[in-house]
Order: sequence, then structure tokens, then C-alpha cells
Amino acid sequence: MGSLAEMALEHARRRISGKPAKDPTSKAPKISTPSPEAKPRSLEVVVTGPINHFMFLEGRNWAVDMVASLRAAPADVVIERLAGATSGRPGSYAAGIQSVINDLRGTGSA
Repeated sequence: MGSLAEMALEHARRRISGKPAKDPTSKAPKISTPSPEAKPRSLEVVVTGPINHFMFLEGRNWAVDMVASLRAAPADVVIERLAGATSGRPGSYAAGIQSVINDLRGTGSA
């Protein structure tokens, strides 16, 4: 009999006899939730490399959609979320998000 069939048989026997199931041998990784006081280290967006206009527009469109979905939230929270979303993104995409952040702050796109 295969090991999978043996495990199923053992599980069925335990269930019929009323014994509790065995504890799983593997543990699920613990997911840490950020504390409410945790703030991003910097809200400054770092743009590196040449700007690809298509990726710039894609980042800008994504940021505009995000602002629309968070319209009930205060501007500071929206800016914080947008700035946090730029980490790990290509420079052109981050530049598009930065342009929306500048518009929200009222500084224009610099």
C-alpha cells in the first residue's frame, strides 16, 4: 500500500475511534502585521535611470486609479500609500507615481 493510502487509512481509523487527529508536523509561517505606529522610512520617491514614456504613463494611470479608489481617505494617507508603492518599481513607473504625488501636494510635476 502506498504511503498516501496508509495515511488516509490511519486518519479514517482515528476519526472512527473518536481519537483526536494528529498535530500537523509542519507549521505555517507566522505572518507579522505592521504596527499602527510603523511609518515608512521615507516618503521620497527615488527615480533612477532613463524615463520610458510608456512606463511613466502606466505608473501615472495606476496612481490616478489608486487615488480614485481612496477618495474617502485623507490626502496624507493617499500620498503615503503611493510613495510606499514605488519601492521595487522601475524608475519610469515610479516617476509616473511621483507626478501624481506632486499633483496631490500641489507642487506640480517637477
